[in-house]
Amino acid sequence: MDDLFESTVDILLDAAFDDARWGDAFRAIDLLCGLNGGQFTALAADGEATFAACWIDGDPHQEIVADWIANYAAFSENVPRIGKLPAWRLTHNEELFTPAEKRNSPMYNEFQPKYDCRDQLAVVVDRPSGERHRDGCLFWTMANGEAGWAPDRLKRIGALLPHIRQAVRVRRELVAAEAHAHAEVTALLEHDSLGTMFLDRSGSIVSANRSARRMLAARGGLDEWRGALRAGSPNDDARLRRLVSGALPRFGHMPVGGSMPVRRPAGLSLIVHVHPVAPRRADFGAERIAAVVLIRDPDAGRLDPEAVGDMLGLTAAESRVAILLGRGRTVRDIARELDRSENTIRWTLKNVLSKTGSARQADLVRLLLQLPPAGRDA
Repeated sequence: MDDLFESTVDILLDAAFDDARWGDAFRAIDLLCGLNGGQFTALAADGEATFAACWIDGDPHQEIVADWIANYAAFSENVPRIGKLPAWRLTHNEELFTPAEKRNSPMYNEFQPKYDCRDQLAVVVDRPSGERHRDGCLFWTMANGEAGWAPDRLKRIGALLPHIRQAVRVRRELVAAEAHAHAEVTALLEHDSLGTMFLDRSGSIVSANRSARRMLAARGGLDEWRGALRAGSPNDDARLRRLVSGALPRFGHMPVGGSMPVRRPAGLSLIVHVHPVAPRRADFGAERIAAVVLIRDPDAGRLDPEAVGDMLGLTAAESRVAILLGRGRTVRDIARELDRSENTIRWTLKNVLSKTGSARQADLVRLLLQLPPAGRDA
């Protein structure tokens, strides 16, 4: 048995760096400990599962996970109780349900008999370090493949726990490092009209490039509140929250990206794209990049209202109307965009034509086209 234990540990060490070895690792664990497979589940601080994977004899059985997510996860009485267990305490399934639940619980009476896992042990393998994750954990539920839980089997399981924890910690660190490295490389792409930011599983902003940070600092339609991306308009904010939520990973939910315009006090609406980032490997609930947000500023590199006002002797309101006219907007379009009446826009435009010596709107447009575009921010 010593040789089998050592070979299992060796495979676990390999699996930390090679996804292809996890099946071999769990096949060896089942053989060593007399198990009929098991499931690893990562819980976030709020108790929501962020990762779950089931292996039986080294083969993945995500259909079992899918059934649990779709039909039982919402009322799995044992899961929050497992999450509160001290690390490495082996706890039998019978201790995780009350007598009443053993009579009425679908989890206990339907799901577990269906997959022959009522006679199982649960154990918290690891609790992520750091205050942010103090209430989260990764736990392992293992189905019994033999009669009874003999002391020598429990001893083998207990001896394996430090090695499983270490393999999972290395895997988590590699996934997180890979995600952050990806974010940093992408953040080097400084584009005046494209802001890039990365969100974690909770939707919090992990990193943002210079253009995105400039947009947030300006509070011109978008802002950051408690680490999350927010829109200034209540209607836009509600829609943005739904868009971000739809792109984040949740069990039983296929992440879906989308796009939307975000209005701002002046200028064209920002165009926001939210796209899911799928994990390329088993992450065991690691903190990782879950979505990328791209923000396009249609006004970037174009005429600056303040500069136009200085060069042509116009007021702020007059320069905004002139610039919008130069972009091909009609009087009706400008009135709608600036929330003014059409008569007000016509009066303002009349003043602009007079101040610039333009006989017609076409003359004003030609004049605007000769002006230099706004310079890039340092």
